Amino acid sequence: MRTSTAVRTSTNSNDLGALLARRRTDLILAIEDGNALLRCQVSSAIAAAMLAPLKGEAAGQFRPLPGNQVQIDAAVTLPVAMQMMEAKAAMENQLH
Repeated sequence: MRTSTAVRTSTNSNDLGALLARRRTDLILAIEDGNALLRCQVSSAIAAAMLAPLKGEAAGQFRPLPGNQVQIDAAVTLPVAMQMMEAKAAMENQLH
């Protein structure tokens, strides 16, 4: 799957994997009034890097999936969302 960002989504899908596949993206970022909803499914290593900016306050913002994957569904401030996306990019660069 290619790396890209869908800037807006109005779908209230419970199946994030299917939504990401339909949009041919690996991350959805919705921004409203300076707050962000960041949704993605990533490996546990990438999830750990992305959740680090939350400084232990990530309870309820992720759930483990089969196959060493993690679903992140985080409602955060825009600056924290940017930190999370930067951490994702940095970890992906390390892994490749």
